[in-house]
Amino acid sequence: MKKKIIKLVVKLLIIELSYFVLFFVIFGLSRTANNNMYPNINAGDLAFYYHLDKSCEPGEIAVVKNGKKRDFYRIVACGGDKVEISQSGEILVNGMSLDIDRIYSGEFLDENGDNRSPLQYPYIVPENSFFLINDNRDEVSDSRAVGAFEAERIDGKVISILRTRGL
Repeated sequence: MKKKIIKLVVKLLIIELSYFVLFFVIFGLSRTANNNMYPNINAGDLAFYYHLDKSCEPGEIAVVKNGKKRDFYRIVACGGDKVEISQSGEILVNGMSLDIDRIYSGEFLDENGDNRSPLQYPYIVPENSFFLINDNRDEVSDSRAVGAFEAERIDGKVISILRTRGL
């Protein structure tokens, strides 16, 4: 009887360890707190993401550690890329315009049409860093305001979004 209990406890520990590795080391799940990625990710949605991919792929959504919470941004440029913001508010990476279909709203210009970013453009993204922006451009807590995010702050890339509104 004692051997059966020990085997059962060992099996339960293996299952718990597997669960921990799967959902805290390999994958993550986080609820979005704001609408900075609206309409692609809405406040309250659950984002399922992969921790182990730290590569830079423009267009993908990165999960960034911000203390205990996680924020979501679109990857625009990688280390060594040149970023510019035109007078019309268009973002250029290495001289090429971004895919603007994913942009919801907003511009990063003041009332005179001048760039209101504290960065000097053209901005060269430092090595081992990412230039990250919000899809909802009215939210200005992204690289346009604070510069590039270091690769160490990237917690993973979003794989799937689970809509939770109305639940």
